[in-house]
Amino acid sequence: MFEVIVLRIRSIPLLLGLCLVTGCSKIPPADDGTVFEEIYWRINNNAEWRQDCCYNQEYQEFIDNALANKLTADSAIQIALFNNPKVQATFQELGIARADLVAAGLLSNPSFELEIRYPNTQGLKTNIEYLITSSLLDLFLIPLRRQMAELNFQQTKLEVAHTILNLAFDVRETFYELIAEQKKIDRLQSILELTSIINEIFSKQIEVGNINSLEFQLSQLRLLEGKQELLSAQTHVIQLREKLNRLLGFNEDIFLNLPENLPDVDYCGFDLCTLESIALEERLDLQVARFEIIALRQKLGLKEWWSYSNLKVGISGERDTDGTNVIGPGFSGELPIFNYGQADRMRLIAELKKAQENLAVLEIKALSEVREAHKLLMSYLQMVKEYQNQLIPMQEQVSTSSEQLYNVMGIGIDKLLENKRIEMRGKHNYSEIVKKYLVARVELDRALGGNLFVLLSKQECLKE
Repeated sequence: MFEVIVLRIRSIPLLLGLCLVTGCSKIPPADDGTVFEEIYWRINNNAEWRQDCCYNQEYQEFIDNALANKLTADSAIQIALFNNPKVQATFQELGIARADLVAAGLLSNPSFELEIRYPNTQGLKTNIEYLITSSLLDLFLIPLRRQMAELNFQQTKLEVAHTILNLAFDVRETFYELIAEQKKIDRLQSILELTSIINEIFSKQIEVGNINSLEFQLSQLRLLEGKQELLSAQTHVIQLREKLNRLLGFNEDIFLNLPENLPDVDYCGFDLCTLESIALEERLDLQVARFEIIALRQKLGLKEWWSYSNLKVGISGERDTDGTNVIGPGFSGELPIFNYGQADRMRLIAELKKAQENLAVLEIKALSEVREAHKLLMSYLQMVKEYQNQLIPMQEQVSTSSEQLYNVMGIGIDKLLENKRIEMRGKHNYSEIVKKYLVARVELDRALGGNLFVLLSKQECLKE
C-alpha cells in the first residue's frame, strides 16, 4: 500500500511542481554594500560587520596607532565604528531582515492525512484513506510576501545606517565637548590663581584698613565661586571622558591623547531653503518612514478575502476493504464567511494613516532641527566675530593700559590683577561660545543626515 502512495506522490500534478519551484528562492546577501556606502559618503568613515566573529587585525592596528598619536574627531569616529559592540549589534538587524526575506519565499509545508480502518469481517482488507495537499495560495502570496520582505530589507538597511550615523555624530559632539572642558579647566585654574592672589592682597589690606569689609567679602565670594566652578568643570570632564570611552567601545579607562585646541569655524551661512530641501531628501529616518508607508500599502494586498480561504490542493486516495485502490485530486480549505479580513484591513488602514502622520511629524521635526541649528550657528558666528574683533582686543588693551598705569604707580597691584582676571574670563567666555558653535555644527550635520559639505556638493552635482 505504501509503495502505491509513493508512486502516486511522484506523479503530483504540475501545479504542485510549480509551487515547489516558486518556493525555491535564492538566499540574498546579508548586505550588498548599501549600508557601508551610505555611511562612507555621508561622513567619510568606514564601518565593519564582523559576520565571522573574528576580529580584523588591521582594524586593531588602526585603533592602536590612533590611540598612540594625537586623536582627531575623525579617528575617534573610526575607532567607534570598528570597536563599539553597538555597531555589531545594529548590523545583526540585517541578518534578521535577511532571514525574514528568506522565509517570505518559502512554501508552506505539505499537509498529510492518513486514516486506517480495520474491518470486523474476516477476508476483508484494511481500509486506508490518505490526503496530501500543499497550499495553492502560495502561488499568489509568495510574490507579494517577497516584495514586502524586500522592502523591509531595504528599510532595515537604512535604519542600520541611520543608527550608526547617529553614533558617529555623538562621538564627534562628545569629542569637542571634552576638549573644550579640559581647556576650560586650565583657564579656570589660571583665573582661580589670580583670584586667590587678589584675595590675599585684600586680606592684608583689610588688616590695615585700606579697603572696606564689603570689598573683602566680594573678593572671598569670587574665590569660593571660582573653586566651585573649577570642581564643576572637573566633574563634567569625568562624565564626558567616560561617555567618550563608552562610545568608542572601551570597557576600561583608556588614555586619550586629545588635541589642545578646538577646530576652526567653518560655517559662513548657507541658504536655509537649500538646507531644508537637503534634509527632506537625505535624512535616513525620513526615508525609513516612507518605506513604512509603501510596505503597509503593499500589505493590504495580502488581506483580500481569498487569502483567508487557506486553499490547498493535492492528491487523495483510498484502498477499499475489497482491495480496490482509487486515487484522485484532493482539495481542502476554509470558507471565509465570518473572517474575510475585514478586521485586518481596518487595522492596516489605521496603521497606514498613522505612518503617514508620523512621516509628517518627522518632516516637521527635521525642518525645525535644521532651522534651529542654522539660526544657532549664525548667532554664535556673530558672537565669535564680536569677541574676535572687539571684546578680546579691547580686553587686551585694558590689560596693557593697566600694566602701564601700574608701572607709573597709577593703579595698585590688586586692580592690575583684577583687570587681568577680567581678560582671562573674557577669553574663557569666548571658548565657551566656540564650543557651543561646534556642538550646533554637529547638530546641523545630524539634522541634514550627513556632512554638510558632502551633501552640498551632491546637490551641486545634481544641478549640473
